[in-house]
This record gives sequence, C-alpha cells and structure tokens, in this order.
Amino acid sequence: DVLKVWVNVTRSWTALESIFLASADIRSQLPDDTKRFEGIDSEFKELMKDAVNVPICTEVCLVDGRQESLASMMARLDQCQKSLNEYLDQKKKIFPRFYFVSNVALLDMLANG
Repeated sequence: DVLKVWVNVTRSWTALESIFLASADIRSQLPDDTKRFEGIDSEFKELMKDAVNVPICTEVCLVDGRQESLASMMARLDQCQKSLNEYLDQKKKIFPRFYFVSNVALLDMLANG
C-alpha cells in the first residue's frame, strides 16, 4: 500500500516539478501553489535521499509515519494540480483557440511567451 502511494507521489511530483520550479509565468501567477510545491519538493527529495541509503524496500516502506507523510504529499500535489488546471482553464476562457491545445503544449506556450 505504501509503495503504491509512493509511486503515485513520484509520478505527480515528476509531472509538476518542471512546471512549478522552472516556469516563471506559473511561479508568478500561482505563488501560493509554488510555495506549496517547493515544500513538497524539499520533503520528497529528503525522502528519496533517505530511501537510497536503505537497500531493502520493505524497510523503507515500514518507517513510522511513512504512509501518512506520502498521503499528505499526495494531497498537496493534488491541490497544486487542481490549481494549475484551474489556471489553464482561465487561459482557455480568455483565448478560446486554446481549447484545441493540450495542457502540456499550452504550458509550453505560456512559459515561452
């Protein structure tokens, strides 16, 4: 169960990392979510650094509070994703032609002007 949540956190973190840490537009438009993601980022990197030092997967997963920590990270990542989707929906309302563009392509356009 812990491992499933860990994989989901890793996927979400990977998808959002470049958006919240590299995109100046997103950082300025979603400052609260950027701060939230920065906290998750440091927590996730610390978790991964600790996990590298323990060669047995079950030991890493059974650390006290691990499941709660991962569940908390997942909830906060979901919150960041929701805010990002709302931001993109606002852009699509302003520029209806963006409805035909994927969110990834739209993020790329917004980030690069």
